[in-house]
Amino acid sequence: MNNLTRHIINTSLSTKKSYRIVTLITAILFFAFHFSVFSVFVSDSVSIKHVTFRVLAEVFLFVVVCHFFIRTYLKIKVIHYTLSWGVIWPLLTYLALVSAVYLGLSVLLSKVEVFKFSDVSEMQFINDDGALDFKLSQFDAYIIAFFNCYSILFVWSVVYLFWLQHLSRVKMKKQMHQAQIQQLTNQLNPHFLFNAFNSIRALIYEDQDKAADTVTQLSELFRTHLQAHLKAQSTLADEWQVATRYLAIESIRLEERLRLSVELDDELLQQNMPTLTLLTLVENAIKHGVSPNSEGGTISVVAAKESSSKWRLSVINSVKAQSQADGTQTGIVNIKKRLTLMFGSAFTWQQTQQDNQFIVGMELPLDKSSNR
Repeated sequence: MNNLTRHIINTSLSTKKSYRIVTLITAILFFAFHFSVFSVFVSDSVSIKHVTFRVLAEVFLFVVVCHFFIRTYLKIKVIHYTLSWGVIWPLLTYLALVSAVYLGLSVLLSKVEVFKFSDVSEMQFINDDGALDFKLSQFDAYIIAFFNCYSILFVWSVVYLFWLQHLSRVKMKKQMHQAQIQQLTNQLNPHFLFNAFNSIRALIYEDQDKAADTVTQLSELFRTHLQAHLKAQSTLADEWQVATRYLAIESIRLEERLRLSVELDDELLQQNMPTLTLLTLVENAIKHGVSPNSEGGTISVVAAKESSSKWRLSVINSVKAQSQADGTQTGIVNIKKRLTLMFGSAFTWQQTQQDNQFIVGMELPLDKSSNR
């Protein structure tokens, strides 16, 4: 089997769910149309069962021709090229050849004894008095049938090409969004590295084993940060794993000044969000809330369902001064931009300071398929 044959077979057999659904709907409409036509033109002496089987055979033939002959040709010879007469003329010629084959197979079906009522060459038009009005010649009947087949296949080809263009635009738009999210992810600057190195430097003289463990945590965290450049979104479970490594490093520096409270719904661990979102929020909470306070503070991370279609992620930190509000908010702005690119208007953002707490929360769409 050569490469071209293998490519043709793979193209014919590979289909998407949306295509299969549209094909099924088209087949049903095609059946309804042909059944109504046969019901009008066929003699009352022909049983409904024979008409039904004949129409089903025609539908099967139509689906096979469109899928294996037309679709395969369009995917190999048309969609990857700019539409020009050099592409259009071969397509029109190919449609004519396939229409002839389609008609030939349909005629063969009509020659079967139980299906002879559908033979176009035997078509007669009877007036209200029961007398013969006129009869098409065999040549005229086949010409009309050929153009009917050609028109059907031409319309199917045009609709399919427009559908492919629509899918291509949707895919390109999604890729552009992913690229924008990726670009924003790459802008995140791990300021914590400087603090971590200072903590490690101090530990080297106090506890070398602990310093070694911290270096390991830092290397894992930095590796994750580098890998984030390869994907635009992560699950809550992955985000929490990264944040845990960061908190382990910061707890060495802040010691008892850092207190942590975590409530994560297990059913939400596979929900997606922009990569490094949780790390940025936790880092922001420590930098502007806990670290400036000599007494330290508490950070609460909460993920819970809000409804059957929404879930909420909140990071709450204690704060005494206005240091939280006085920050540059670069990380927050970055997250909001990426959330907009990922979810559009389907998310809500809350950022408030109440008494001695600074709250950052986001309500995100619940992806039910992630829980399967």
